[in-house]
Parts: sequence; C-alpha cells; structure tokens
Amino acid sequence: LRAGGKVSRGRIGVVIQELTKELAESFGLAKAMGALVSAVEKGGPADKAGIQPSDVILKYDDKVVNDSSDLPRLVGATKPGSKVNIQVMRKGTLKDFMLTVSGLPDEKLARGEKRKESSENVNRIGMALSEINPDQAKELEIAGGLLVEDAQGAALRAGVRPGDIILAVNNQEVTSVERFGKAIDNNRGKTVALLIRRGENTTYIPIKVE
Repeated sequence: LRAGGKVSRGRIGVVIQELTKELAESFGLAKAMGALVSAVEKGGPADKAGIQPSDVILKYDDKVVNDSSDLPRLVGATKPGSKVNIQVMRKGTLKDFMLTVSGLPDEKLARGEKRKESSENVNRIGMALSEINPDQAKELEIAGGLLVEDAQGAALRAGVRPGDIILAVNNQEVTSVERFGKAIDNNRGKTVALLIRRGENTTYIPIKVE
C-alpha cells in the first residue's frame, strides 16, 4: 500500500469449487481435500501453465490446500508477478506446474471477481436432453454439449436445472444424447460427476446413479 498507493492482490484465472466426498469418489480419490478446478480462464496464468478443468489443486507455493476456501486466500496474498509451484491431482496422477501470478484489476477488487436433435424421454437420472447445434456451441465458445430441457428425480435433487448445459461426465466430454446415456448406464450404483455450464459459470455436480 505504501509503495504503490493501492493493495495488490494475486489471481491465477481459475474457477474452483469444493471437492465433496461424492465428487472425490467419482474422481477416484481416497480423501476429499483440495480445490476442484471447474473452469480455467482462457489465456490466464493457470491456462498458460497447463492447468485444466477437473484438476484438483493440492498444494499452492508448497502450502497444502485442505479445502477450496484455502486457495483464494493463498492466491490473494501472493504478490503479482511472483512465480509459484502448483501441485494438482489429474486422473490419479500428481503433476506440478509453475505459473506466474497476475494482478486483480482494481474494479474487480471492489466487487469481487466474477466466476466466470432432442430426446423426449427422461433418462435414468431424471433429465430430458437435446444436443446443442454448432451455432449455439460457437456462441458459448464450447466444443459441444447437451442442453437440459427438463430435470426431475435425482437430477433435480442434485441441483441440475433446465437450461444447464452438460459438458462432460466423469471428465469425458459428451456430445450426443446416446453417448451420455451409455456413460450413465455404465455407472449404475456409482456416483458420477457432471460438468455443468450455467450462464458464465461452470461447476461439477455429483449424482448417484440408481
């Protein structure tokens, strides 16, 4: 504050969420700890370093990240321009990435950084889905996905809403209703993690497949 006349806070360009016991199970992790990356800002520090959605951040600058609330505090306290090592778990393998922390723009300091054809049948977990067309995918800047037209049963209880877009099941991209159905059928009795796009945000939602 004395040197620059303002408070400088670090940022790495990721959207994170809590890694629940159910999500940890779906990712094959023995313990629910760390911060789950649900989205990576294109061109941001994390993206440039190679961090991807579905990575679980376990250490930041050699400090253990026990849960998702630890990471914003650690990143925010880092001086912009600093190089830090980040350890993640990716599909059962530990990986380390070195990135350069950027600064949080002044206007975001004031308000908080903003987190960034059809099937008529309801599937096993309570969703009616349709495939988004190329124009929709281009507008949303995604490769593809499935539009949730209706949500009931297990999907509704888990928090899925009509209008959500399903991008992946257990880290596997889904671009067709048929492929989604097969992925669900192959996980009967297990918990699956759906990567959901809702507005500008992406988040993982765990659902038990009965």
